[in-house]
Amino acid sequence: MSAYEEFTGKTVEEALRNAREAFSVGLDDLDFEILTPGSRGVLGMGAEPARIVAAPRGALGGTAPKREAAQSTPLPPVAPDDRPPRQDDGPPRDSGGQGGEPPAAPAAAAQPRDDRPQRRDDRPRRDDRPRRDDRPRRAPSTDLTERDRAELAAARGSVASERAELDAAEASPEALQAGKEILEKLMELLDFDVRVEVETGDTSRLNVVGEDAEKEALGALIGRKGERLSALQHLVNLMLSRKMGDWTRVLVDVEDYRGRRERQLVEIARRAADRVVETGKMLQLEPMSALERRWIHIALRDNPDVVTQSIGEEPNRRIVVLPRA
Repeated sequence: MSAYEEFTGKTVEEALRNAREAFSVGLDDLDFEILTPGSRGVLGMGAEPARIVAAPRGALGGTAPKREAAQSTPLPPVAPDDRPPRQDDGPPRDSGGQGGEPPAAPAAAAQPRDDRPQRRDDRPRRDDRPRRDDRPRRAPSTDLTERDRAELAAARGSVASERAELDAAEASPEALQAGKEILEKLMELLDFDVRVEVETGDTSRLNVVGEDAEKEALGALIGRKGERLSALQHLVNLMLSRKMGDWTRVLVDVEDYRGRRERQLVEIARRAADRVVETGKMLQLEPMSALERRWIHIALRDNPDVVTQSIGEEPNRRIVVLPRA
């Protein structure tokens, strides 16, 4: 019998907490596997719980073996019509018959004698009453409160923002060339003596590079945590989309600001992978933007020992590094 048990929660963290409490062990003494990270849905609709299987390491001989329980398929939920019939219910209907007709009754000699008083003919029998699934359903209300509308708009904006970052990182050569011309014109209007370089690869970008005194002055275009850089990129993309005749995006960088962050995250990803291989346990990274998570995924996609997975909701969506099964 497997020592693993399944636990659920609104998030992976809550499911892990339930497992620790059930086994009365700490996280370091718990061996687990994430089955599904769960989803909060939109406005409470389409939500799914996070599911894990876990077992105390003491029950596994102090090791972290492959988790057979993660490969098992949970039993499907029982359908409402599959419930056992009550004593006063009629025979179950056969949905596989022709035209949905009930099966023919057995011979009278084979039927047990029923001494119960007969029902009145004008009283509907239980079998003739509409089942729950046959009753007309009330249409969902389409009236949204102002708070619901704001929450829905925020959810849509978050998804659109993620998609925009990923599209920009995969810009076409035509978009990069057109964006380069626009960015060079903007730098000229801002009186910066700089050049714009086109960098291609897993992440394509336009990088503004200056010399000597201009290099230090370009810091004003980056701003605190890249806020001004994001505004500059948005402006370039608006002008680029107008020029291309379609909504088009490119990544804009200044003095390799994004490039340094990418190399930093690649190093973090490699250290995280080494840690997961050493301990045999998953490791969660800090919340990141869609573009930064993409860099982590790319850095570890060819690693034979680990896999990566994004969990959580924006703005706290993060990457989990797991041992490869």
